[in-house]
Formats: sequence, structure tokens, C-alpha cells
Amino acid sequence: MYTDQDISNLVARVQQLEQQASLPGHRSLPDLGILSRNFLTRAFSVWGLYFVAQLLIGIVITCLTVALGLALGSSFTDLLNRIISNVPMS
Repeated sequence: MYTDQDISNLVARVQQLEQQASLPGHRSLPDLGILSRNFLTRAFSVWGLYFVAQLLIGIVITCLTVALGLALGSSFTDLLNRIISNVPMS
């Protein structure tokens, strides 16, 4: 299986990697709320991300709906004006 030399090489490599990770120039994980140990901090971070995502999606859908409504609304208004102008007034 594994020899003592293999295991000692792995231990030395792990120690080397741990030393590299503790150097000041090494970048660690950012301080984000979603990585917090506190449950409420994580929960509100997830909720905040969800809220922003839904806000952006809602803005896009609203813009598309308004553009479509304006396009169809003007053609529908023209159609109604033509119909009303052809109806005889008695």
C-alpha cells in the first residue's frame, strides 16, 4: 500500500501548503455574510442576495412588458378609432 516514505512526503507537503496559506500575501476567503458562522447573518445574506436578484429580474420583465404594452396599445387605439369612425351616429 503506502510506504513510510510516501506518508512522510505527504506530511511534509501538507505542512508546506499550510505555511504558504498563512503567509500575509496569500489571499484568503473574503469576509462575506454568507460564509459567517452565525445563522442569522447567513440567512439575511441569502435573503438579501435573493431580493437583489428578484429586483433585477423584475425590472427587466417590467421594461419588456411596458414596451410591449405601448406597442400593442397604440395599435389597439388606432383600431378602435377606425371602428368608432365607421359606426353611424343615429
